[in-house]
Amino acid sequence: MAPEFCRRWSWHGGNGSMIWQLMFLGSGNVLGIKRFPARRSASLFCLDSETGRNLCDDFVLAYGDHSDTPVGDGWMIGLETTHGELTFCHSYQQGSPEHLGIWAVDLPGRHVVWSRPDLVFAANLGDFFLAYRTSVFAGFPERDYRLVDPLTGCELEHIGTGHERPNQLRNQAESEESRQGILLPELLLSGPEPGERIVCGASRVESCHHMVADGGSWVSGLKILLEDRTLYEDTMATNAPMPLFNNFLIRGSALYYIKDNEELTSVLIK
Repeated sequence: MAPEFCRRWSWHGGNGSMIWQLMFLGSGNVLGIKRFPARRSASLFCLDSETGRNLCDDFVLAYGDHSDTPVGDGWMIGLETTHGELTFCHSYQQGSPEHLGIWAVDLPGRHVVWSRPDLVFAANLGDFFLAYRTSVFAGFPERDYRLVDPLTGCELEHIGTGHERPNQLRNQAESEESRQGILLPELLLSGPEPGERIVCGASRVESCHHMVADGGSWVSGLKILLEDRTLYEDTMATNAPMPLFNNFLIRGSALYYIKDNEELTSVLIK
């Protein structure tokens, strides 16, 4: 029997939004950041992965539950990892792409559980996180490592500035894709136009990106195929300034993709 494909839900992030950096909680619910470039603002959202029901939207990460000061000036934030039903976010060091700070957020509950603005996340090892604090010794930067409880933010063990054990712990950590059960697309460069593909059992999901005739914009399409038969098809963007790479993923029996920057769509594969 051939697999069935049906769009189970779509969720719109708002006019002018860009849905960014999806992750999944232990329950399987999907979350992410949405950015509004025109006003340089960013917020978090969380959706029921089965129905698309909005569990939390427009959550602005602040320095504490009772603080109105947004982290990263309300713009410079990102996702590090998840643990159970908690989402872990970071900001950035001033004038640098390096991360800074750890904020544990209960998105369905709409509150910050704990925060450590002084630490930098290094690895998720399940029962504990590897993190470090940056310091300067004799004019040279050092990383002072410690293990942190993901539920409380409390220090479990101080490791120090040595590199051997932190490197061993990093090597033991699963990738976020493996830990969250996500399949990401591989790049295809064999054809005349760039594309991507995820193989999932007997079916595969492919994207194709081509430049329109005027040479100033790109069209990105998505297909689900069984052998050479197209069973589902949609357009992810029609007037993009560049190809929309890494714009879809598979988790479990569902495909997730972003359409026109603003809309997250889930398609059931069964």
